[in-house]
Amino acid sequence: MQISPLRLWLQSTSLLAVLAGYSLLLLANQRLAGSERTAAHRQTVQQLSTELERRAPSSAQLPSLLAAALLPDLRLSLLPAGVAPSDAQPQQRGDQAWLVSQLPLQFADGSRAGLLVEQDVSASVRRETFNFWLLLAAAGASSLFTSALLRLVLHRGLVRPLREFTAQLSAAQVPPAAADALTVADQPEELQPIAVAYNQQHQRLCASWERQRAFVDGVAHELRTPITLISGHVQALQRRGPQPPALQLIQQEAQRMGTLVSDLLDLARNDAGRLHLRCQPLLADDVLLEPHKRLAPQAAGRLRLQASADPHRLQQCLTALVDNALLYSDGPVTLAASTGPGGELVLHVIDRGPGSGADFQLLLPGLAGIGCEWRGGAEHP
Repeated sequence: MQISPLRLWLQSTSLLAVLAGYSLLLLANQRLAGSERTAAHRQTVQQLSTELERRAPSSAQLPSLLAAALLPDLRLSLLPAGVAPSDAQPQQRGDQAWLVSQLPLQFADGSRAGLLVEQDVSASVRRETFNFWLLLAAAGASSLFTSALLRLVLHRGLVRPLREFTAQLSAAQVPPAAADALTVADQPEELQPIAVAYNQQHQRLCASWERQRAFVDGVAHELRTPITLISGHVQALQRRGPQPPALQLIQQEAQRMGTLVSDLLDLARNDAGRLHLRCQPLLADDVLLEPHKRLAPQAAGRLRLQASADPHRLQQCLTALVDNALLYSDGPVTLAASTGPGGELVLHVIDRGPGSGADFQLLLPGLAGIGCEWRGGAEHP
């Protein structure tokens, strides 16, 4: 399954945060171990200093005590009197690690001496290194487990709700209906602001659609009356005798405007779901030949296929497509019919023009509700 950029970003960021946390934990553990080792060395040196000052009344007896090797992991060396004290300093000697300190001693007789203390901490460092790599391996395994668990969490908590939300948005109808509004309370809390914004936009779209439909319906009805009057007066003048060619042109344009007004009314009725088709038996050849006779010099096809459709609506669609093919192509325009996979009648208008765009083809089912499958626009052969 392909990971979306948002999901990839969330998963990567969360995993990096986990790795950063483990890195800080390992670093803190290492620093803590070093601090504990240094503190233990300081305590040992302090105890050693107190024990030497208690056992030796003077500095002259100090060499015999040092030769007794009080602790096996310590090296003690005499320094001149008046040496300045120094804190534990780590030193690496080959594969061994040492902590080195120097401190002044003052004995009961008033004599003074200096002492160099070297402690071998190699075993402690090796244990710390082993623990570091053990924790690092555990952190890597835990990171892999966290990544797998995070992927499941993101799928259930992000991907699945977004897919369900997208399915609800995709179910919206065209034209928009008030019933398509989302129920905000049913959405996850993070998606509720998006659902509210969608509902507000949907309400504005519904209102705009209603205004547009009312406008088209009103304009079509208002234009029908003057066009009818113009056509009536032209017909009355034509009955009086020969008239100038301009009168015939007025009659043709009035008829064309009447057709356009009827198309506007059909669009308004279709958007409102009030477009009724008057289906009746017809012959496919007659349907194809009628626009062909009006728009092309030759007839097409002889195959007769029985079909049931609204002849008027079918003629409107075929006329528009043939007219478009003649206008935007230079080669021959062919009318044809075929049978679809479900036995339906499919009418074709084929030309060598640029073809119909995807947006126009999507509009065809709404414009051509003719009771048969429509495969849109001027097609390439």
